[in-house]
Amino acid sequence: MEEKITQFLELQKIDIEIADFEKTFENLPKEIQELEFKIQSEIKKIDNLKEKINTYEQDMKNHNSEIEAIDNKISDQEEKLFSISSTREFEALQKETGDLKRLKIEKEDLQIKTMESLDEAKKSLSEMEEVFKNDIEPLKTQINSLETELKECNEKREVLKISRKSKTKELDKEFLTQYESLLEDKPPVIVPAIGETCGECFLTIPPQTYIKVLQKNEIVNCPHCRKILIPQETTSNE
Repeated sequence: MEEKITQFLELQKIDIEIADFEKTFENLPKEIQELEFKIQSEIKKIDNLKEKINTYEQDMKNHNSEIEAIDNKISDQEEKLFSISSTREFEALQKETGDLKRLKIEKEDLQIKTMESLDEAKKSLSEMEEVFKNDIEPLKTQINSLETELKECNEKREVLKISRKSKTKELDKEFLTQYESLLEDKPPVIVPAIGETCGECFLTIPPQTYIKVLQKNEIVNCPHCRKILIPQETTSNE
């Protein structure tokens, strides 16, 4: 029985390594995805700001066109003032001209505000692009490093699986069946009995069970978590 336990402890070492690689293999893609999301988020912020700048620039063109059209209309109206003989028509045209001048002032105020917003947006874009330029390369380097680690992790995992398959051919089939069944939860499957306490669930085991563990004549399971129990010194020696 001791020889079987030793063989299965060696198998368990492989299974623990495989489980560690599985965990890494599960976590690394998430880390890569988070970094890629961070990059895309910054790119989206920059793109949104560029769209805002385009909108401000288009607004500036519209303001310039509107002000130019008002100026032309004011000039036409002022020219007409010199050719009008009727006081009523003169006053009406003068009022219309005054309204156009007030409208021009409003448009110029909007033009100034738009220009200020445009300048501020361009300044923010320049700063944002500078920060992105400084941050992007370290992020890309980190992603490449994680992708390399992921590839290596997968290769090592596959090597261990091949080694495991070869090793299981040499093992006791009945013991292996029970071991594999318990492995469906997670390793370790074989754990030490620390005094009269299970080394996995840390619950007390009956004295009779503990005596059987020390005798090493049969497979003994924890009555609580079903893990296979062995004397503590066995794992220490391993």
